Amino acid sequence: MKKKSVCILLIFAAVIVLTYVTGESYYRGISEKAGLDKQEEKIYKYQYDMIVDSPDSQFWQAVYDSAKKKAAPNNVLIEIMGPDRETSYDKLDYMNMSIAAKADGIILQYNGEAGLEEAINTAVRNGIPVVTVMSDAVHSRRQSFVGVSDYQLGMAYGEIVAKYVDENTKKILILQKWDIDDMNESQIYTQISNAVKMAAGSEDIEIKGRNLLSTGTFETEEAVTDIFQQKRNVPDILVCMDEETTECARQAILDFNLAGKVKIIGYYTSEDILAAVEKGVISVTCDVDTTQLGQYSVEAVISYIEDGRTNSFYNVDINFLDRTAVKKMRREAVTDEKDPLE
Repeated sequence: MKKKSVCILLIFAAVIVLTYVTGESYYRGISEKAGLDKQEEKIYKYQYDMIVDSPDSQFWQAVYDSAKKKAAPNNVLIEIMGPDRETSYDKLDYMNMSIAAKADGIILQYNGEAGLEEAINTAVRNGIPVVTVMSDAVHSRRQSFVGVSDYQLGMAYGEIVAKYVDENTKKILILQKWDIDDMNESQIYTQISNAVKMAAGSEDIEIKGRNLLSTGTFETEEAVTDIFQQKRNVPDILVCMDEETTECARQAILDFNLAGKVKIIGYYTSEDILAAVEKGVISVTCDVDTTQLGQYSVEAVISYIEDGRTNSFYNVDINFLDRTAVKKMRREAVTDEKDPLE
């Protein structure tokens, strides 16, 4: 009887220890995702979820870092999440999880995916403010949009693409990640197309758009590689509208020895992309202000929760960097390192 009682006590103790360890492990995982070490662990008043296509990309990590700096002083814990190779969850799944978990706010990269607009409305009906970033869900009940409108982005890209059109330009391909059946309905495609036709003075240049929304990292790489394998269809100018596609195009250009033959209009300023611009592998890349994107996103949610204020549109700065601009930026960075007090 004594032995039986001891066994029961040992089992009970083991269950308590296991429960504690499991809970501690889970909390530690959440803290690590939010960028907290043991000394910084604290109880926050609010939790915001940032749901994006590629949470591990340099672009979104830069946005996330900026968002955390804005969030922490305002008693907000912010987590970044989204599709990855380890799970089969998509952004709609993460939206539903955030709604079920009663997050205090959601920052969402919206690309027109089926069901997301209704999920935004469901969140708002449940008292969870939603801010869309980079692309807007104009027909939803979202509180604010942070980024550059498709019209403005199309105009900016159109101006740049037009500069690279010459007498040898026959084909232009625009790669987007947007849930749209007819690419002609895309404002970005339309503005680039109009700018090219105006620059060329004719409609002889073939301009096509391709949607890569349904592809993950590996599938994007395959899709871009496939473009260069079809020699007859290799474009003279390739326009990339996100970091992942730009990185894949950079690698494909090198693999197929087409540097200088195909002009890449890229997106974002990771170290690899900037190095490619310096070497002439990428002609020019779009530099999005990730600091503004992160800060404004958090600011939009905070303003709504604390004051009930909504700003329908927070504009984020963009700039295009060619080889000359990148070299100048490098020189200025070196100068700043030498003279940190100036």
